[in-house]
Amino acid sequence: MAEANDIAHWRARIFARLLQVVFVLGLLTAVPSALLAANAGLWSVAIMDCIAVAWIGAILVLRRVAYTIRVAHFLTVAFMVGAGLMLKVGAVSQIYLMAVPVLAALLLGMWPAIWILLLTGLTVLLLSIEPEVPMVIAGMPDYGLLKAAILALNFMFMTSILTLCCAVLLKQLASSFDELRLHSEDNHRLAFFDVLTGLPNRRLLMDRIDQLLASSQRGGTFSAVMFVDLDRFKTINDARGHAVGDAVLCQAAARLEQTVRKADTVARIGGDEFVVLLGHLADDLITASQAARLVAEKIRAALGQDVEIDGQRYRCTASIGVTMLPRRCNDGSTGARADQSALDLLREADTAMYRAKSGGRDGVAFFEASMQAAVEQRLSMERELAAALAGGALRMVVQPQVDRQGRVVGAEMLMRWPQPDGSMVPPNVFIPVAEESGLILALGAWAMRQACESVLLLARAGVPLPLSVNVSPSQFRQPDFVEQVRGVLADTGAPASMLVLEVTEGVLIDHMADTIARMRQLAALGLRFSIDDFGTGYSSLAYLRQMPLYELKIDRSFIMDTPGDAGSVALVQAILAMAGHLGLKVVAEGVETREQADFLIGHDCACMQGYLFGRPMPLAALIALLPPATVSVTAPR
Repeated sequence: MAEANDIAHWRARIFARLLQVVFVLGLLTAVPSALLAANAGLWSVAIMDCIAVAWIGAILVLRRVAYTIRVAHFLTVAFMVGAGLMLKVGAVSQIYLMAVPVLAALLLGMWPAIWILLLTGLTVLLLSIEPEVPMVIAGMPDYGLLKAAILALNFMFMTSILTLCCAVLLKQLASSFDELRLHSEDNHRLAFFDVLTGLPNRRLLMDRIDQLLASSQRGGTFSAVMFVDLDRFKTINDARGHAVGDAVLCQAAARLEQTVRKADTVARIGGDEFVVLLGHLADDLITASQAARLVAEKIRAALGQDVEIDGQRYRCTASIGVTMLPRRCNDGSTGARADQSALDLLREADTAMYRAKSGGRDGVAFFEASMQAAVEQRLSMERELAAALAGGALRMVVQPQVDRQGRVVGAEMLMRWPQPDGSMVPPNVFIPVAEESGLILALGAWAMRQACESVLLLARAGVPLPLSVNVSPSQFRQPDFVEQVRGVLADTGAPASMLVLEVTEGVLIDHMADTIARMRQLAALGLRFSIDDFGTGYSSLAYLRQMPLYELKIDRSFIMDTPGDAGSVALVQAILAMAGHLGLKVVAEGVETREQADFLIGHDCACMQGYLFGRPMPLAALIALLPPATVSVTAPR
């Protein structure tokens, strides 16, 4: 069936309505005309009227006949009636023949109309030459050929004007319809398909998920929704530019389409995120889940293959989350629950994908109800953490650091989140939430100000101690981080030389030139730097020599097995020796036993920190424990 914006569609509608009108008018006019003609003895006219009406009626009824054939019969009726009336009535009947090419232009187009125009003009010429045809016209010479030529030329002139006007108008209208159709198709593509890859977009995807959910429920089969996220795509996109990134996305889209069935759906919902719908996998959940896992593994293997772009090879693995549908009802039956929607399924697959990504990337994870509970718990914690920060519920505590003689030479500031029931939310629980939600920036700024104020409190108490404060990677990479630190130092009046900024090894590796420049700016203010959890990341001797570092903190995972484990002993000895050659102070974290302390002292470790020397405590408690004479302050280098 032609589209509503197709000229053929409108021609068919016009023809259908025209047939109805002509047939009704034919009954109203042809029947009386036939009776009058019969009464006057003009039996040929009466027969012609009856045949014409019957013929039009047959064309009207036989709607399954091809459009062009029906139009040809309709024009034949008009032509036969016009020619017959010219034979019996005379020149005035040319108006019937004039209608034939005009109707042809309307119903068939320009070139059929021109051919029919020539045919009707020739018919008028031939009939006008025929002496039996009543062509007596006042003022016209009675010469057969001359009279016929004059009549035919005038007929052709007027009919040509009408026919060509109608044909050109309809041709322009057809061109407008074509443009409208193209615009409509473009708008449809923009509304429902991704511009870059040509895959269905989120809008069309949601509609297809709804259809799949309904059909799976009716058919009693299980289907799957997969959320596919490309690992390390951002790194490639940032390093090589959007052109290469777009090429990687297009190749990933092509591989996804090649991996699944034609009836399945592959959609891109934004960035490096794709969704795959696998419909009607099996009648039971176990078999369907196994089939979904096989397809997921095929997708993972396909996307994990190298991509070659402009002679360069790139590798971009995928993390895939899968959820099955329909979800079981509460009574254990396999019908879809009323509360299951396309948004629910997409969220579940997304949650499973993040579980696969957190498990090391390049993996497949199926959604479980416990995952959703964990996500909701995480969101709740995020809201409560923001409220705790705004309401002043967070606390900073300090853990002392001692030298080989057991004297306190510094302390590390640690963040705590007390609960109304007296319990504490562990930092290894709420800090990752803060990092993912972006709250870590506000927490870091608050911790920096607390450290400055704590330095001043220690100085006023007569126990000036350098304090270490942790700086998160995202906080350190803020473009205005140096200005933030300079501002809080100016606001509080705290001496920068009494602050040690602890950063992780990951900060040192990313954007090396910017990192070194920023560290030197902060060092120029008097701040010192410590590498936290040294040995667990990616530090190298070359990087350490370029940076204005003050100390290394040996991770507690290396200390806990000393001195009994030979491997740990060797690692600690290597770090101490390297730090000595570089002129860096070393702090050993997690010292809990006397044996560990004696081992470290025996190997010239300058500073230790752990439960053996003191648990994290409020600043006031530390001040109370340390009279001024027992404190040794390490001057900045």
